[in-house]
Amino acid sequence: MEEKQDGLKPRHVDMGERGIYHTDNRLNDLTGKEWVYATRSVINKSYPPSFQFQLRSQHGGQKPPELCADLIRTFTKAGERVLDPFMGVGGTLIGATISDRSAVGVEVNPRWVEIYREVCRLEGLTEQEAICGDSRAVLPTFPDEAFDLVLTDVPYWNMDRRRRSTGKFKRAGGPAVERRRSKLSPFAPGETETGVTGLAEKEEWLETMRAVFAQAMRVLRRRRYLVVFIGDMYHSGRYHMLSAQLAELLEGLGLVLKANLIWYDVSKSLHVYGYRYEFIPSMVHQNILVLRKP
Repeated sequence: MEEKQDGLKPRHVDMGERGIYHTDNRLNDLTGKEWVYATRSVINKSYPPSFQFQLRSQHGGQKPPELCADLIRTFTKAGERVLDPFMGVGGTLIGATISDRSAVGVEVNPRWVEIYREVCRLEGLTEQEAICGDSRAVLPTFPDEAFDLVLTDVPYWNMDRRRRSTGKFKRAGGPAVERRRSKLSPFAPGETETGVTGLAEKEEWLETMRAVFAQAMRVLRRRRYLVVFIGDMYHSGRYHMLSAQLAELLEGLGLVLKANLIWYDVSKSLHVYGYRYEFIPSMVHQNILVLRKP
């Protein structure tokens, strides 16, 4: 192949320490060296508390904006549009801001939208478009193929509503204390912790996911990616592989499963579960499903 006078091959751009960028890169702005790092199947990078972490952590499922930014940079180019149909406190939206992308988030709980806006105010960030509403109603108002990436963290079945033990928790050598309540948000306001109303059953949760992601797929451009955080659960004496069930549902909508990335959250604390009686996993990872629209 003919080389340019500066020693680089045609369509190659020297990005210094970042490595060599190829102008034929259709997906993102990464160099070859950055691409290799971005395609690893396990993410164990440490993301320190940032962007008003204490405020954002009122939402028990918040994700590090820098992790969201890394994913956004992997699946989009600068200036492209990102959709988060379950935005929570806005990790995806902040990630889009710090990676020079635009984003739209939809969140049913006004409390989380207000926290996102307060974080932007305190951090001096330009707000992305945050819509308070139910994605099942909001997404149908968007035009076809309006987004270059869907990145979201879904509400997890009834984990935040199911009945918890009324007993007390006691560490060895320490006093007995009341068990902490979940900080996760119900999918819709007004649902109860016992799960009597709302998404109490897994089948209903899956149907809600189907309704939202059918619309998310419609508004996603062809040959672009849908990326979903989903944690598995240990519940009622068994392990529930929600990631596999959600992946099957999404493929049923016509998306193609391309990867299951593992985010090993190094900040997660280990707890003693089932000691002396049975093995119960201490969940320190989440799955990141990567699917592509044909």
